[in-house]
Amino acid sequence: MIEPPAKARVSELREHLSVIWRHKWIVILSIVVITSVAVGATLMFSTPLYQSSTELLQRRSGVDRVLLGSDLFGASSSSPDRDLQTAAKMVKSPEVVSAVTNHLGDELGGRNPVLLVAVNAVKQTDILEISATDPNPQVASDVANAFTTEYVKWRQQVDHDILAQARGSIELQLKATPVEQQDTPSYKSMTDKLETLKMFENMQTNNLEVIKPAIPAVSPVSPKPVRTGLVAFVASLILGVGSVFVVERLDTRIRHTDEITRRIDRPILASVPGPVNLKGSLITLSHPSGSYSEAFRLLKTNLGYVEPDKEIKSIMVTSPEPGDGKSTIIANLAVTMARSGQRVIVIEGDLRRPKLSQYMDLSNTVGVTNVIAGDCSFREALQMIEADDLTIASGGSPEMDDAAAYGIPLPSTNGIKPIYIVTSGPVPPNPGELAASEKMASLISEARGHADIVLVDAPPLGVVGDAASMASKVDGVVMVMRLAQTSKKSIADLQNFIERVPCNVLGMVINNSGANGSYNSGYAYYEQSGYY
Repeated sequence: MIEPPAKARVSELREHLSVIWRHKWIVILSIVVITSVAVGATLMFSTPLYQSSTELLQRRSGVDRVLLGSDLFGASSSSPDRDLQTAAKMVKSPEVVSAVTNHLGDELGGRNPVLLVAVNAVKQTDILEISATDPNPQVASDVANAFTTEYVKWRQQVDHDILAQARGSIELQLKATPVEQQDTPSYKSMTDKLETLKMFENMQTNNLEVIKPAIPAVSPVSPKPVRTGLVAFVASLILGVGSVFVVERLDTRIRHTDEITRRIDRPILASVPGPVNLKGSLITLSHPSGSYSEAFRLLKTNLGYVEPDKEIKSIMVTSPEPGDGKSTIIANLAVTMARSGQRVIVIEGDLRRPKLSQYMDLSNTVGVTNVIAGDCSFREALQMIEADDLTIASGGSPEMDDAAAYGIPLPSTNGIKPIYIVTSGPVPPNPGELAASEKMASLISEARGHADIVLVDAPPLGVVGDAASMASKVDGVVMVMRLAQTSKKSIADLQNFIERVPCNVLGMVINNSGANGSYNSGYAYYEQSGYY
């Protein structure tokens, strides 16, 4: 069934958030380290800089156009923004810079004042902002004021020179006019213009006005540790989240249960923690009231409810890869079921690298391969673990005493059944053919007739095809996955197995669930073995 786009996007978002949450310490560490280093470096190695600004208003009176009919000073009322941008450039003209240098003298310490100043035209206004920045707030203030003062003086001189040049030109024309032409309208017009220029020159005032002088700044404009911290925080957050997805992509192992449940549509029957292996003994025998044993009691109960309308008498336990812990799971499950009064037969169907006989401390000289070869009968291959060996002594371990003291109910010694086991027997040259044979199916069927439940320990399904051959010969299949051990590729292999192999996958057991921090993750029951 294809998910709707909106639902798929929500599912994808949840998956991304889940990944980030699982690796949250990478993000937290990135934020703390990068932000701290950025702020610390800013405070330790940055020189405080102070900034002072002046504001200069440039008027556009237009008196020259009204009186003379032309723009003597080069201003264009049709483009005021351009006029202001031009004025901003002229503040840093060589004449002004030279005057500022002479004005400030030794206060600059030999520095070029242009490097300290910035000029900006304030948008939608006729105002120039002249700002100066320096480690010394007084110097910054003096530089800004000096540029303003010298620019105003320079503009006054330029305007005066323009008027003087215009007046001189008209005076020369009048002197050059013959006496007989002095009564003409043209001569009269030039005389009027000369008088107007003289009047304009006498009344001319500067069109620049300082509306805000610079004063020494109280606090520096840089460094700004708060701003630096915010920028570093955002950058480190992005870097941390990016690192999380890089780590997630490079990590080939399954680290959390939700990585499995998102892709495999089968229930989690139990999550088994990973306690320390106590001298090689089964944990359900050495610590019958611990969290590990409780997980197996939950597994036994869930197996009874997973398909209540079907009779499940034979269960194959397998895993995607070697080292996932299927043999220890099946051994402890057998102990738990026998203690609950069930007649249990365990068949070691892993004919390549059998381990179950070691965990159960049994001989492996006669077993499944002998029965299939016809060397002995099924009954002759059976080995038994006595019910007395499964009994929980009332005065046993300190853990049992603690459990009793806290009122934890312990299994009764009454009704415990022995466990019957058929080990693998000698390793054959053709284990795959034996696993797929009808004689293997007959062996499992015969065991069903003598037991309440038959548990079959199968090889890993992702390495050889034995498990796929045996899966159709049992009533149900249980998959074991070990956190921090099973690869992510195995999830796809398991899904392919479920879709391709005609079998009844009851659910999954998550081994070493403490690897995600819920329990102690030091448990390692047996070494990973290669399958060929």
